Amino acid sequence: MEERAETEMPVVDRMGVMKVLRFAIRYWRPHIGSGALLLALLLVMQSYGVTIAYAMKRLVDQALPQRDSAAVLIILATVAVAYVLTVSATVAVEYVGAKINASIMSELRVQMFAQLQRLSLAYHSRTHSGDVIARFSADLGDIEKGVTTRIVDGLMSLIGLLVYIPFLFFLDLRLAAVVVIGLPLIVIGGHRFSDSATKARKTMRKNEAEVIEAVADNVRVQPVIKLFDIADHEERLFGDNVVRLRGNSARSTFLAAMVGTVTSVVILLFQGVVIAAGAVMALNGTLAIGTLVAFVTLHASVSKQAYDLAKKVVPSLISAGGGIARIEELLSEPLDIADKPDALEIAPGPASFRLEDISFEYVPGQPCIQNVSLEIEAGTNVAFVGPSGSGKSTVLKFLLRFHDPKNGRVMMRDHDVRDLSLAALHSHFGAVFQDPLLLAGSISDNIRVGKLAATDAEIEQAARDAQIHDAIAAMPEGYDTPIGEAGGRLSGGQRQRLAIARALVRNPPVLVLDEATSALDPASESAIQETIANLSLGRTVISVTHRLSRVTTADRIFVFDEGRLVAAGTHDELRDAGGVYTDLWRKQSGVEVAPQGTAARVHPEWLREIPLFRPAPENVLAHVAGELVFERLDADRLVFEEGDEGDKFYILARGKVEVLTQKGERLAVLADGDFFGEIALIDDVPRNATVRTLVPCSFLTLTHAQFDRLLEEEDLRVAIRNIVDARLETR
Repeated sequence: MEERAETEMPVVDRMGVMKVLRFAIRYWRPHIGSGALLLALLLVMQSYGVTIAYAMKRLVDQALPQRDSAAVLIILATVAVAYVLTVSATVAVEYVGAKINASIMSELRVQMFAQLQRLSLAYHSRTHSGDVIARFSADLGDIEKGVTTRIVDGLMSLIGLLVYIPFLFFLDLRLAAVVVIGLPLIVIGGHRFSDSATKARKTMRKNEAEVIEAVADNVRVQPVIKLFDIADHEERLFGDNVVRLRGNSARSTFLAAMVGTVTSVVILLFQGVVIAAGAVMALNGTLAIGTLVAFVTLHASVSKQAYDLAKKVVPSLISAGGGIARIEELLSEPLDIADKPDALEIAPGPASFRLEDISFEYVPGQPCIQNVSLEIEAGTNVAFVGPSGSGKSTVLKFLLRFHDPKNGRVMMRDHDVRDLSLAALHSHFGAVFQDPLLLAGSISDNIRVGKLAATDAEIEQAARDAQIHDAIAAMPEGYDTPIGEAGGRLSGGQRQRLAIARALVRNPPVLVLDEATSALDPASESAIQETIANLSLGRTVISVTHRLSRVTTADRIFVFDEGRLVAAGTHDELRDAGGVYTDLWRKQSGVEVAPQGTAARVHPEWLREIPLFRPAPENVLAHVAGELVFERLDADRLVFEEGDEGDKFYILARGKVEVLTQKGERLAVLADGDFFGEIALIDDVPRNATVRTLVPCSFLTLTHAQFDRLLEEEDLRVAIRNIVDARLETR
C-alpha cells in the first residue's frame, strides 16, 4: 500500500484548481437543468450592482444637479424593484444550491460505499478502518465545501465580473483598461502557492487519518490499556501524532491563505491606482463626477468578486484537491475479485470441489501456497489442518473466492469459480468464522443477514437449530433485542450461536467452519461443537482448525505445512503414518482440558516432548506433571513483555498466542500443546520477546522456584544443564 501510494503521489500532487473544477463538472453534469436555473438567478443577483452604479451616475450627474424629483423617484423605484428581485433570487439560489449539494454528496457517498463492497479482502486487510472513515468524513467535508458551496460562490463572482467589467468600459474606457490589466496579475499572484498548498493539504489529511486510526485502535484495546496501566504511554504516542498533524495543518492553512492574501494585496493595489487615476481625471475635467462615483462604486464590487475568488473560492478548491485525490484513490482502486461480463448463474445444490495445482502469494516473490491439488466430494465432512501459518485458511479463501490463485484453478460442480457470478457461488455457502462479525442492529436483523427475504418463522427455526432460541425468548425484547456494537451485549457463546443461525437460515449446501469455536471457553466450545455436528448431516462441511480433537470423525483430513498439502486421509490413517499430523496429534493429545475449562492436566510421558525434561526419569516427570499450575487468560491479554523477568515456564493447554518483537513484529503463533519460556527457568535472563493471547487461553505453568527444587537431583541437574547449554549455543 505504501509503495503504491508513493508511486501515485506525483499525479495526486498535481491536483490543482483546474483538476478540481473538472471533477466538479463531472458531478454537476447530471444537474444541468438546476445549474442553468442557478446561473440565471446569479445573473439577477449580480445585476443589482450594475443597477446601483448606474443609479449613482444618473443621480450625481443629472437628477440631483437639475433637482429633477421625478427622475429621482424613477431611479429609486428602479433600485427598489432590483432589490426585491435580488432578495428573491438570493433565497432561490440558496434553495437550489442546497438541493444540488445534497444530491452530489449523496451520489459520492453511495459510489464510495459501493466501491468498498466491491473491493477484495486483500484491500480491506491492508487498509486501516480509520483511513476509510477519514475519507468519508474529513475528505468528503472538504469536497462538499469546495465542489458545491464554493462552486456556487465562484460562479457568482465570475458572473459578477462578466457583468461588471463591460459596464466599467461603458463608464470609462481608460479606467477600465487599468482594471483589466490588473486581473491577470491577480491570478498569477496566487498561483505560486497553489501547488504547494494542495500537497500540504493532502499530507494534512493523511495525518488526520493517522490520528483517527490511533483513536480507533485505542478504543478497541481499552481493557489492555487499563489492565497494564499504559494510558500515559498511549497519550504520549497520540501526542506525537497530534504534533505532526498540528505542524502540517498550520502549513496547509497558511499556504492556502497565502493564495488569497497575495491576490488580495494585488487587488487593493489596483483599487488605489483606479481611485488615484480617476481623481486626477476628474480634477482635469476629463471625467464626470457621477461617472467617477459610479466607477468607484462598481470597481468596489469588482474587487469584492475578485477577492472572494481569491480568499474564499480558490483556497476551498485547493483544500478540496487533497480530499478529491484521496477519494479518487478509493474509487480507482482496482477490483481484484469481480464478475465476468458473462458470469454464469447456477442455483444452489450439492457441491463438490476440486483444486487444481493452486499457487498463491500475498507478497510478490514470496509464495504462501504452492502447487496444492485436492478434491472434496459433495456431502462429505472434510477438515484442513496444520501448524499456524501453514496455509489452510488461505486455501479456504480460494473456495469462497475471497482470493483468486496466481496459478491453477478452483472448480465447484465442474465450473471454474471465476466463471460463476459471485452471488451464485456464495449462495452455496453458510460460514461461521472465529470472529462472529456481527452487525449493528437486533438479533433478528443479524440472523436475517444470511437470507434477507427470510420470514420470522425461518429466523426462529434457524435460532432453534443453533440452540439459541430459548436464550433469545428469555430476553425482554426477544428477537428485537439490540446486540450492541459487535454483539457486546451477548456472551461469547451466544454470539457464535447467532453466527451459526445466520449461516443456517439460508439452508446452505456447504457449511464452512473457520476456527469457528477456537475463541470460546472450553464449555461453550464443547456445546457448540455438538450443535454443529447435529447440523452437518446432509451437507458438505469444510472445517479449518488447529485443534485435531475436533476432526477425528471427518471423512477426510487435508494436512498443510509451509503452504503445501503434505498429507490427506482419515484420522487413523494420518495418526499412524508419521509426519506433520502425527507430530501435531502427539503434541496435542498429551494435554487435556476439563470440559468446563476449569482445570487441565498433562500426561507425564508427554513432557518428554520438552527438551528440558527429556532425560528425566518417569518419577520426576510424574512429579513435574503434578506441580504444574492451571491458569487462564482472556483474549488480547499480555502473558509477558520483552524485558520482563523470566520466572515461569508455560505449556499452552488450549488457545492461541502470538510471539512479538519489541517493535510489534510477529515472530510466531503458538497453539494447543506448544510451550515457551523454558530457558528463563535455567538462566536468570529477561524475556527476549512479548507473548500475547489471541483467544481465551488455558496454561499449565511451572515457576522458577518449583523448577529449582527439581534440580536437587544431581544427575537430572547435569543432564538439563547440558541441554540448556546446547540450546543457548544455537540461539
